[in-house]
Amino acid sequence: MPAGTNEIWLAGPYVLRVSTAAHTRRLEYEVAVAALLPPEVRHPGVVAHGRQPFGEWLVVHRRPGVVLSRAWAGLTEAERERAVTIVGEMLRAIHGVDPAARGVRLDPPFLAPGSLQCPHQLPPARTLELVDRARTLPHVDRRLLDDVEELVRRAAPALGPDDDRYLVHGDLHFENVLWDGRDVTAVLDFEWARTGPPDLDLEVILRFCFEPALHVAADYARDALREEYRQVPTWLRAAYPALFEHPRLGDRLALFAVAYDIRALLEQPPAGERRPPPHHPASRLRAIVEGRSHAQVIEW
Repeated sequence: MPAGTNEIWLAGPYVLRVSTAAHTRRLEYEVAVAALLPPEVRHPGVVAHGRQPFGEWLVVHRRPGVVLSRAWAGLTEAERERAVTIVGEMLRAIHGVDPAARGVRLDPPFLAPGSLQCPHQLPPARTLELVDRARTLPHVDRRLLDDVEELVRRAAPALGPDDDRYLVHGDLHFENVLWDGRDVTAVLDFEWARTGPPDLDLEVILRFCFEPALHVAADYARDALREEYRQVPTWLRAAYPALFEHPRLGDRLALFAVAYDIRALLEQPPAGERRPPPHHPASRLRAIVEGRSHAQVIEW
């Protein structure tokens, strides 16, 4: 199933992933991350990895099931709660990984200076750099960017020195979880994993649950309804209470949301002077500064 510079091929009990981007080492990096994961995370397991003139390739075991978001509409409430509980337990296991304590120094290729690859452009100093860059774009509301900058500066002290110690997945939503009808069989796609704030993964999940139709395959987007995901934060909190316990959780989630959407704004600037559509990055940034985004409304 070709997908631009990322291709996925199913071959019996194996999955072959190919990255054809120039000088890529994204899959090599994912192999390094996979070696750190405890068994309860249920990574598919690396079979082989290599590099050829066309790029790099990775073979992993093929786990049974379909992505959880595709199965979601047909699950009972009890099955949904079970799935979220298992995801929460695996998330806690991921966040328990301390690479430095194991003598491993992670070197994410997507964190190269000046790169916009990383979905969340952190630390806050980097986020503010991108806010300044966004001021050079045409048709961007400068007052909105002033409000965004104020929010980042206000929320930045909510991050602490230990927030870069433990592993985070970086892209854990229900398109990256496999469900076989009874159990979660795998967590996929660790290419954005790095050390960082554990509740950054919570921001990703809340973003997905708030507008699931924006994050799933087009053939079933009409069935991905926010109302169907309303209980996810409650179930996740029961499974992993510590993820919700920071006294400034709201500020942190808002900061992570800005770090995601300011990058998106630079990649998709407004096309004209008229107010952007609701799902445009500029509109999402406005929702964050006005306190009505997924980051500020944990229970809807």
